[in-house]
Amino acid sequence: TAIMKTTNLWNDYVFYTRDVTEHGRKLAFATAAICWFFKTPQVTFPTHILWSLAFVVCFFFLDILQYFSAGLLVGYWTRRQEKKMWKENGTIDGDIEKPAWLDKPAFVMFIFKMVFLMASFFCLACEFYLRLKFGL
Repeated sequence: TAIMKTTNLWNDYVFYTRDVTEHGRKLAFATAAICWFFKTPQVTFPTHILWSLAFVVCFFFLDILQYFSAGLLVGYWTRRQEKKMWKENGTIDGDIEKPAWLDKPAFVMFIFKMVFLMASFFCLACEFYLRLKFGL
């Protein structure tokens, strides 16, 4: 085990979640592209592929919602803190203790978007399995 400062641990956290999101987006685009190969001439898709595409759409929706809501929430909270500091100190520059609840909505969306991405992979894998096993 190693002893680390909390600031270093949070930097690691930011690094990992940013990379997971970045690679997750690439995988979601790749999944959607793979799904497109299963379309029929009438532009219909097998059920598992439709589910896979639906989960990819949910992933992207939550991806955008995660950053949008976090930006609004943190921006609003920070602005309120600046106004409070201005009234008390005549400046908006200073240390502010950030409450943990401020990051929870974005964290929950991060978890759910990863669940949707995994669900998309699972549906895609099911379609491959059915085609290999039963020649569908």
